[in-house]
Amino acid sequence: MKESLQNIGDLIAEPSAAFARLKSQPRSGIAFIVFYLFVVLIGWAVLPYSETLTTAQLVEGGLQPEQIEAAGNIGQIFKSIGIFIGPIFAILGFIIISALLRLAARFLVVDDTLRFRHIYAVVVHISLIGCVIQLVNAALLLVFRDIEGIKSAVDLKMIPGLHLLLGGGANPKLAMLLSHINPLSLWLIAVMAIAITVVANMEKSKARAAAVVLWVLSILPEVVFAT
Repeated sequence: MKESLQNIGDLIAEPSAAFARLKSQPRSGIAFIVFYLFVVLIGWAVLPYSETLTTAQLVEGGLQPEQIEAAGNIGQIFKSIGIFIGPIFAILGFIIISALLRLAARFLVVDDTLRFRHIYAVVVHISLIGCVIQLVNAALLLVFRDIEGIKSAVDLKMIPGLHLLLGGGANPKLAMLLSHINPLSLWLIAVMAIAITVVANMEKSKARAAAVVLWVLSILPEVVFAT
């Protein structure tokens, strides 16, 4: 357990050391527990904002007030339950992502010692970086954004990014894409590149390119479905 906690701490202090340990001993149980607690905390903190956004989207869709109220009551129940149950289903997502990366590694990585369990452990740990970023965003949201001001998904993005400098005009997808281009995203990409370099024994330049590609794929669903 001590080593698992050290891996989590070294994600920020010394990521190369954390991934080196994960390569020799791919453990992820404690990391997932921390991930679960992060996700529950973030979901609970931003729930009022999510409900306001849902209501705004229903109004835009032309629903009547009584329909919106009924949908809101039902939605609140599911959201409240989902805060605690949803993160558990993230395991399935981690497994699918790890399986796809393992398949890609068969063609792109020469290291024969790389196994699914190594990739899975790395994926779970990197997800903690995403949680820290979301936690920072939630804190900024609570401090600087009024609930009544939430009209679109981009309004939930509070980490300073290109969307605040360039805007997105009337295009929510472009605004969402620009919101992801921020200093903390660069940190996430850098950690991913270190993980690929250490665990997959890949050249740094190729690892950086792979990290950028994986980052783009990770934000793609949010950009495509932004409204």
